[in-house]
Amino acid sequence: MKKQEIYQEIKKQIDHFGSSPVKDVGRIINIVQSLGLPEKEVMSTVEFVYTQLCQEVKGVDLNQARQSWKVTSGNNFESFVRNFVNESLNSEGILAVKGDRLRKNKKTREIVEFLTLKASRRCTQTNTGVWPDSDIVVLTVDKNKKLKAFAILNCKTSDHSRNDAVLFWAYAMRDNNIRYCLVTQDLDNRFVKGDFDKRISNIRKKSEAYLDRVYTTNPLTEECAQIRKLDFIRANGAESLLVDLRVWRKDVVPNFLSNPIEETILK
Repeated sequence: MKKQEIYQEIKKQIDHFGSSPVKDVGRIINIVQSLGLPEKEVMSTVEFVYTQLCQEVKGVDLNQARQSWKVTSGNNFESFVRNFVNESLNSEGILAVKGDRLRKNKKTREIVEFLTLKASRRCTQTNTGVWPDSDIVVLTVDKNKKLKAFAILNCKTSDHSRNDAVLFWAYAMRDNNIRYCLVTQDLDNRFVKGDFDKRISNIRKKSEAYLDRVYTTNPLTEECAQIRKLDFIRANGAESLLVDLRVWRKDVVPNFLSNPIEETILK
């Protein structure tokens, strides 16, 4: 199907467009993924549909539509996930931040030191630190007004961009009590087959063992306790991620504050 044909089909399925741009992008992602497009075409098609809807439904011009897309999605899946968490949970005192931003911020120096994996170099017999694969670090503030990390979300589109690195980091981070999760579009269907299917993938088996949770936007996914589907088309269809973050914050930072929080706290 051509993008214009896809747009016409999706337009029939999207109602109340514009009430929540982040959730609009999520709904379009789910619908586009259900069409089985080649991996490299998925996000570009989502962008096309979103900007077309902005122009037709909201009456904005192309430049405004593209700016809305950039602000809402950041042009990539990771930014979309971060925006979704923040839109949903900032009012409760939970903040999702790009991992690399923490490393450049003086206010998060202790968090960076805590999350950095200590490693000994055998050749030089010296110690070094290795920053984990941490697309998104989820933070809160405790009653002493101190920023605390409690979860890491590793965002990937497919397995070939993931391999076993995410499993290594999940295992390496266990001792510091930080919850380590994968959020994926699963564009190559590696998490689709469930536990009672003989064709279940090895990466799903290993992920169930080592990751605290896997969240996937692939609509074909067979869920289990460890593999959760994010369905932005259905009301509260992505609530599993938000519920887990609320629970994990309480587990890791029991003296947390639930006051509204924004990224300006890092300035």
